Formats: sequence, C-alpha cells, structure tokens
Amino acid sequence: TVRRPGWGVMLNRAKRDAVWKAFASYRASGAIAGALNWTERAEVAAALLEVSGPLFAHVLVDEGQDLTPSHWKLLRALAAPGPNDLFLAEDSYQRIYGQPVVLSRYGINIVGRSRRLTLNYRTTAENLAYALGILSGVDYVDAEGEAETTANYRSARTGPAPQLLPASSLTEELDTARRIVGEWTERHAAEAIGVLVRDRNKAAQVVTGLSERGLDVRLVEGKVVLPGQPVVMTMHRAKGMEFEAVLILGASDRELPASYLAKDLAEPDREDFLKRERSLLYVSATRARDELVILWDGKPSDLLSK
Repeated sequence: TVRRPGWGVMLNRAKRDAVWKAFASYRASGAIAGALNWTERAEVAAALLEVSGPLFAHVLVDEGQDLTPSHWKLLRALAAPGPNDLFLAEDSYQRIYGQPVVLSRYGINIVGRSRRLTLNYRTTAENLAYALGILSGVDYVDAEGEAETTANYRSARTGPAPQLLPASSLTEELDTARRIVGEWTERHAAEAIGVLVRDRNKAAQVVTGLSERGLDVRLVEGKVVLPGQPVVMTMHRAKGMEFEAVLILGASDRELPASYLAKDLAEPDREDFLKRERSLLYVSATRARDELVILWDGKPSDLLSK
C-alpha cells in the first residue's frame, strides 16, 4: 500500500505481490543464514538508536549524494536535532550510486540552512567549463528536491584546454594513449597521471595494451596510489581522487554509457541510469587538476560535451 512516486517502474497489484514474495524470500534466506546486508544493518542500527537515544552531539557527512534512505535514517538517529547537529556535504551532480533523496522526509531539515559552494580549487577553469558542459541540458535536483544550477561555478586556476581525440580503431586509440602518457611523464610525476576507463575489462585491456607498447602502468583497484608508475583505474574508483593529468579512454558510444547495463530497463529507470552515467563522466573529467584528454575509437559518446 506504500506510495511510490518517483521510484521508476509503476507496479500494479499483481506486480507488487510478486515483488513482495521475492523480498520475503530474500529476508527469509537472510534470517536462516543469520546475515544482514549493509542497508539492512543501517535500518537496524537506526531502530536501536531510536530506542536507546543518540550517541553524538554532532555528525559530519561527506559524499551525501550517494547515501540511501537507510543511511539517512541512521545518521538522523545518531545525533539529536539541534544547533549544528548534522553537517552535510553533497553534490547532486556527482550522484553515481543510489537514487535521489529528499532529506526532509527523514527528519533532516536543511531549508534556509544550506549554502551552495561555487569556487573550485582543484580543477582549472578550462577543465571545469568542459565538465559542466557534460551536464548541460539535463535537470538535476538537490537534497530538498529543488532544481540544481551550475550558475556562478568558477575555478581559481587556469590551464590548457581539454583535448578530445578520435581514433579509427582500438589499436590507434592505444597508440595515442601511449604517446600522450609518455609525453606527460616528462613533466608530471608518474603517479600523478591517471588513466580512467568505464569498467574493469577495459582497464585490463588498457594495462595490457600499454605494456605491449613499452609503457608500464599500474592497475589500481583501491584508493592507495604508489609512486613510480602512471595508474589505470575505473571511473568509479577514481571518485574522491585527483591527478595532475587525466586521460579518459573508451569514450565511444559503445562503451559510455555502458549499454549492457541498460538492457531491458524500463524507461524511468533508463533515464536515471543515463543521468548517473553522465555524472560518472563529469566526476572523471573533474579528477584532472591541469591536463585533460578524452580519447575514443569509432563514434564519440553522446554524453561528451559538445
């Protein structure tokens, strides 16, 4: 009987019954195993805190755009409502996980208490302008469901304009990548060079391809970057990191958005998926402090800024 506005696929009574049976079966198997997933643990912890009372006077939250309703319930329960109870940092344009959340529905009131930050200290004005162009024409909402805007976003630094380089084949794409990264190693520390790709398969392909061309790079799957080699990682893994120079590989219409993940999605879910893919490209472009190059073979992705 729960209302589901804005949750994507509409469910009639029969579909709700089918979904509920699947949900009940999942919960039953978890009970038998004595296991809870992370979302369920947050729900249980929030319920316990509602009984025992809050633990803290102040809670600081980063990357709030990627938290789920269960996370917000837990965070609300951690600190009693009051002055400076929750300090939240979020960027709706960087939401690459989960669905949009309206905080007031979880007892978190930010109306009249929020501030929009517009000065970028990491990225050059040229890279920022290009990254913002990736977002153009698409509507985003903030944590209160209000329309977001990129108006007045600016950077404290300047640098070279981003380069968009087409290739006619994977071989040419890798040859170009080898040349660019090789040139970068002459003016940047090796570990300050990031090569970003959409998924792990492409990452492994790039590492092998560059190695065959005489350039040793390191595949990074965690958040620790060791000195000595340029690093290759997925776009998701690069979130929260920064590099002096970034090469985005595989920005073709075949690879970005990742069409295999959108297969069989209903239209509302597909729209949200494409928005998250756009945000992922935006996040990737803003990892570059100074130099940004985007490379693809074949037809460029429609997500690229024109």
